[in-house]
Amino acid sequence: MSELSEFTLKVSPREKSGRNACKSLRNSGKIPVILYGKAINKPYTVDDKETRMLLRKASGSSSLFRLLGDNGEDELVLIKDLQKDQIKDKILHIDFIQVTRGEDLQTKVPLVITGEAEGVKSQGGILEVLSSEIEIKCRPSNLPSQVILDISALELGSNLQIKDLPKIDDVEYVDSPEMILASCVGSASGRSGAEDEEDTEEDASVEGEKTSDTEDS
Repeated sequence: MSELSEFTLKVSPREKSGRNACKSLRNSGKIPVILYGKAINKPYTVDDKETRMLLRKASGSSSLFRLLGDNGEDELVLIKDLQKDQIKDKILHIDFIQVTRGEDLQTKVPLVITGEAEGVKSQGGILEVLSSEIEIKCRPSNLPSQVILDISALELGSNLQIKDLPKIDDVEYVDSPEMILASCVGSASGRSGAEDEEDTEEDASVEGEKTSDTEDS
């Protein structure tokens, strides 16, 4: 059980709903939340300061959380949706989704890129990262906080796919093994040179057509 309860958050029942009630809760340092599940749809509140501290400790919202309630509630959850006022840096609302102990769960976790691609370092390429998250399937106790992709060996013109990710015990990658995660493409200067060359060829072709038209007339 200790593996599943590292990030614990206390919830309190919420009697009132609606815009004014939620605004009043936020002004008092609380965040309105809803817990969804197979047979659950319950409104609660959580402490704003405690929640922020826990999110920082958990390195984001993809971790598994444990909700403990005043009336004996004890639920494993994931954050389904977190609404935030980006200007005021204020959490407005959180939707939690219930996770059943002993059953597989499917969710997304952050993809963390490490290393410097060989194609960038010595071949003048540009790194393109096509995904920031990876969808996985596993038991709650095996949920990784992130998946790491080492791009050090990535050369110019090559890419890294789902099948290149490290194997994690009892964790399954959901997407196609051929799904591209990162690639090393030609440099901006190389692209510019190729475009200039194409433009020169087009100008020469147009000039040649003009000359031919003049001779025919």
